[in-house]
Amino acid sequence: MSSVFLLRHSQRSLNRAAQDLAATGWHCLGTSQHWQEAAVSLGHAMPDYVVSDVHLSDGHASRLLQHLSTLAPALARPRVLLISDAVDDMSLFRTLSCGAHAYHLEQPRGPRLQDSLRALEQGRAQMSPAIAREALQSFGASRRQVSEARRLEAGHDRQPLSALSLISRAEQALLSLLAHGWLVPEIAEAWFVMRDEVERRIARLYRKLHALCPPAHVSVAAAEQRLIAA
Repeated sequence: MSSVFLLRHSQRSLNRAAQDLAATGWHCLGTSQHWQEAAVSLGHAMPDYVVSDVHLSDGHASRLLQHLSTLAPALARPRVLLISDAVDDMSLFRTLSCGAHAYHLEQPRGPRLQDSLRALEQGRAQMSPAIAREALQSFGASRRQVSEARRLEAGHDRQPLSALSLISRAEQALLSLLAHGWLVPEIAEAWFVMRDEVERRIARLYRKLHALCPPAHVSVAAAEQRLIAA
């Protein structure tokens, strides 16, 4: 049974999420509304997954991610699922870049939280057009035209985009189609691959974004400088 630690901004949403996950077989190691409290708890027992709102009662979820990045490399760090009600919130992209592995969009007709968590457990993730555009920019890649990116060979070109690039030409094509608003099933059909394969490729792109995120102490220092300047 996989374990999870829950962080929500309100007690009501925290209780509801804990009940829903417990009913579908997840073992909840703990709950909190505060990242600092969670950091202490995680020092005693590390779960397989952390599920967290982007915005918490005592600050941003990125603070917890920065804390997790300072842990000894030998420790198995949890995979992190973010909860947001808006995929166009650029703080969501920044948090994904700095250590989170996927997001759950909390909407009335959207997927259930337990479904998004199960997808993450299987190594799958989603990506909105706004996040794909930001990812292309972060990787220093241009957006390819749909007519080119949708071609079968584009989806299977494993050559690096450039000598120093972290992504392949196929990953550039994937980000391009997502940025143009293509859905995962549409990409899977165009490239003759399974939908799960497309979602796994998206998950790998999040992990590559983590390599671009500065160390925790640099991120904190930069944030403090912005506060001083303000």
